[in-house]
Amino acid sequence: MMYAYLRFESRRLIRDPRLLLFSVLGPVVTYVIFSGWSSGDRLEGLDPAVAVMIGLAGYGAVAGVLMVGATVSQERAAGWLRQLRVTPLPASRVVTVKALLASVSAFPPVIAVGLAARIQHDVALSAGRWAVLLTLMWAGTVPFALLGLAMGYGLTPQIAQPANFLVFLVLAVLGGLLAPAAYFPEALQRLAHALPTYRYAELGWSTAAGQAPPTAGLLILVAWSVVFGLVAAWAYRRSAGRG
Repeated sequence: MMYAYLRFESRRLIRDPRLLLFSVLGPVVTYVIFSGWSSGDRLEGLDPAVAVMIGLAGYGAVAGVLMVGATVSQERAAGWLRQLRVTPLPASRVVTVKALLASVSAFPPVIAVGLAARIQHDVALSAGRWAVLLTLMWAGTVPFALLGLAMGYGLTPQIAQPANFLVFLVLAVLGGLLAPAAYFPEALQRLAHALPTYRYAELGWSTAAGQAPPTAGLLILVAWSVVFGLVAAWAYRRSAGRG
């Protein structure tokens, strides 16, 4: 039954035009327009076209992941979650399917922005490096999938959507996905390095440079995953109690 539910949710996700608009087209257009603005400067140890590519790919991935998670609030308000609770499908599998689909939504923006970088700036990475980059940027969405689910289960649809956008915008801007954190004042740089968005993009920057992701960055991502996971579990139990 879990696989049938996964197929059902996958079809719903593919038909959602907002995912294409905000997580794919937005980052691609932004990259095409602004990717040459820092020409000549090394960013995160990389050529600017590559560094900005990864930042905007991460921007799109996080947008998509949070959006999928936050749609849970609409399903809860419509009574869909109550219907699922009377089926033989365990709650843990419902949450697992949602988290999996949220994380899979990271692939399209990474691929699309990568193609734009290849066409516009002739950015070329080896097939092996691309495979590692895609894998890490998929795995690195775990904290954002959990955050999206936490907001979806914990907030009403009227609040979840604006809260989702506000949280995303703050994390994206302060995390250095839109503008390089290297240009921030020192205090904001320290803040950026503590945020999951910066550490998420760091997975891609390190891979593109042929290096392993820093241990400190991985530990920060794990810590945020634990925090968001606990909040998501609490929000789910609370929503179940409300019916």
